[in-house]
Amino acid sequence: MDELTLKLIIGLLSGLILFLVTVLKMFHDRYREIKLKLSDKKYETYSEIIATLFDMVNRQKGLNKVTDDEILQRLMNVKRDLLLYGNDKIVRKFFEWEINQLTGKRLWNWAELAALVRRDMGNRWTNITADDILKSLLSATDNYEDFKRELLNQKTSYEK
Repeated sequence: MDELTLKLIIGLLSGLILFLVTVLKMFHDRYREIKLKLSDKKYETYSEIIATLFDMVNRQKGLNKVTDDEILQRLMNVKRDLLLYGNDKIVRKFFEWEINQLTGKRLWNWAELAALVRRDMGNRWTNITADDILKSLLSATDNYEDFKRELLNQKTSYEK
């Protein structure tokens, strides 16, 4: 091989490598953009879940006047977005919360859902549990202890 052919091959290889690196960077940037959009949508959906559930708790305490129709509409919108953007654990926990609406377990499911949302939004190593969330919601320690005792009694009666 003469020197001119060698320089031509090196030039072509350099151009090919530059082209491949550019294409790879474009794909990587597009992937990051999609991932950021998904994260934003998840945040909006999870935030609406938490806001709706807090509104329901506040309504039961007489702190706001949200109607059943408003709550139902918000929950349907949340469910739609959750099916699109939520992870499997959170979707399953939301379904479990829906199923348990008429039992005493719904508040526990809600607290578990809130803890899962925290973990999915980037707090992987969070130490905040459903117990911690419930303690913050129930006004007195006695209320929390009564709730836990009743919940444990329900679980044992379900298992029989």
